[in-house]
Amino acid sequence: MLEALSSLIALQALDTAAETARKRISDVPDAERALAAAVAETQVVTDEARAKVSENNSARRALEKDVAAVDARMAKFEEHKASVKTNEQFQALNHEIEVAQTSKSALEDQIIALMDEADTLEATLTQAEAVLAQRQRTAKTEHQVLHADVTAQEAELIRLAAARAEATTLVPQEMLGKYEQMLKGRKGVAVAAMVAGTCTACHVALRPHLQQQVRRNDGIALCDSCQRILYYVAPPPADDAEPTPPRAS
Repeated sequence: MLEALSSLIALQALDTAAETARKRISDVPDAERALAAAVAETQVVTDEARAKVSENNSARRALEKDVAAVDARMAKFEEHKASVKTNEQFQALNHEIEVAQTSKSALEDQIIALMDEADTLEATLTQAEAVLAQRQRTAKTEHQVLHADVTAQEAELIRLAAARAEATTLVPQEMLGKYEQMLKGRKGVAVAAMVAGTCTACHVALRPHLQQQVRRNDGIALCDSCQRILYYVAPPPADDAEPTPPRAS
């Protein structure tokens, strides 16, 4: 293979690796926002569950106060019984007591219903808190992984930059200038392999004459479509061995 072409292939590999590292670093803020959004979403569910438990508790306390007020009113009615002088007054007190007792029974039924609901609400809250805790632990772990990866990619970029500086010395200046220009104008890919007679960068089939030229790897050949520098990698040899026929039983 032409030495200059080999050097360009190596340079492209370094530039591709560096672009991959930069992309991984640039993707981290979005990944962190997604983690934060997932935690926030779970937090909302937990807060809503907690609010329902609190509302249930408040409603029960209010009803229990109402029951206490009814009990106090009934106690006063009982006290007044000793001072009544007529049968009509006695019957009126009993009627008030019955009305109060009916009201108390209705309040107690509501309290029982809220207590039954409280069991479900508490279970929902417990589950939501467990999910939130797990989501927070997962987010913390993934944050650590992301930050460690950023550190690793930054170190890789330093290594790649040093390797690139050395690799550029092996490429003729005029050819290096064309490579750099093409790298910027072709989305970071200036050198591409030819596979099955097709440019792997733009996926356009090459003319037969150009295919033969690229296969030799002894010069700089450009894709007719995208103008990228082409090179050829021979496919691995096929296994020509005949399969051993099964023995007759």
